[in-house]
Amino acid sequence: MDSSSPDETAPAADQTDRLILEVARTELGLGANGGADGDLVVLDDATGALTRAALDALEGTQHRVVVQETSVQHALALAEEHRGALGEGRLLIAGLEDAPADLATLLAGRSVHLALARLPKALAALEVRASSLARAGVPALIAGGRVKHMTRSQNEVLAEVYDEVHATRGLGKSRALVARTARDDLRELPPRSSEVEIAVRGMRTAVTLSGIGSVFGGASADAGSLLLLDALDQAISAGEIEDTTRSDGADGESDGAPEEARAATPGEGSPAVLSARSVIDLGSGNGLLAAYLRSALPAARLLATDDDLDAVASTRATLESLAADAATSDGAVGTEESVGVDAGGRPGEARVLWEASLAGQAADSADLVLLNPPFHDGAAIDATLVQGLLDAVARVLRPGGQLWFVHNSHLRYRHELESRIGSVQQRARDRRFTVLQATRS
Repeated sequence: MDSSSPDETAPAADQTDRLILEVARTELGLGANGGADGDLVVLDDATGALTRAALDALEGTQHRVVVQETSVQHALALAEEHRGALGEGRLLIAGLEDAPADLATLLAGRSVHLALARLPKALAALEVRASSLARAGVPALIAGGRVKHMTRSQNEVLAEVYDEVHATRGLGKSRALVARTARDDLRELPPRSSEVEIAVRGMRTAVTLSGIGSVFGGASADAGSLLLLDALDQAISAGEIEDTTRSDGADGESDGAPEEARAATPGEGSPAVLSARSVIDLGSGNGLLAAYLRSALPAARLLATDDDLDAVASTRATLESLAADAATSDGAVGTEESVGVDAGGRPGEARVLWEASLAGQAADSADLVLLNPPFHDGAAIDATLVQGLLDAVARVLRPGGQLWFVHNSHLRYRHELESRIGSVQQRARDRRFTVLQATRS
């Protein structure tokens, strides 16, 4: 849908949007004298109103609107609403239609007039976005939010990369920060990182985690994920799960057994062994689970996915650090950033994708999925957030494939897994978390 014919179902501009646009008009002349003296950047456009206004302001010019959304669902919704502008090249959306996902890369060589943004709740996310804008030469940023979520620290973060920072007068319960004139002494921000030790086939192994922007947990190891990995490593060390170098011939080729039989047919006098050719870290966050899978099952095809762009960047940085430490020729991490790229690939390949609920993955294509899902919507626990993810897992798992799932111990998920996937076994439990293994029927 072209911006000149707004989607009647799209969310209306809220109070924060109206304030951002009013400040852009009054302080920086957006919309005056034919629009703007360069491209316009829009970040995390919750309602789509900032993108619509930016496209209107640049109508009839050669300039473009450049959008980066943290949420893949929001990015896809904007792409659907503005199919015409996207096809004409008047709109670029980070991570879609072959556009780079990284903001600094996307803005390289562009002349930008102004950036409009919703203030992220995480200071680390604001730091990354403001630094990318300033290093790209974006002369001004207007970032708005609800007053109850705003702090003096946000001003200080912006002042690290811009010479002039001030707050506007409020509009209702919203206020905006205006940052102007990028500083001369800018430096590229290294990703936040920390080292954590995990057991890989019984051996203590150091992994460097990266935490970029608003990724959940930053660069720290989540306690639930650590419990899941301890239980999974015991299973792999005991031979319950093998990668293709151990379950097939040395060349990694199939022995000709049916796909569903690889996980369901036990050896004589022994329990069933799962042959893990294709493994997935669903909701990869900072990449801890993906790094374990890469280390413990190196011959398997690894897919790490998340619907959050900061999580995708964090996972990729973690896996690249792991590959550099291993110094192996086949340790490269795939760079696909588009939505809906299939998980297929050569044995031992690792890919990191920005997508929601495995939307681009084929049915019956995975042998093993790890999932440490979100249980909170803001501060409130919302158990329904998990149901769509479980449906996605049920679709992509092959018969006999396994889901390893960790959840808060006071919540009850066994029935959800049994009804959607198949038989369930508890593999670990402590006061805070429970690890379940579900086998696809």
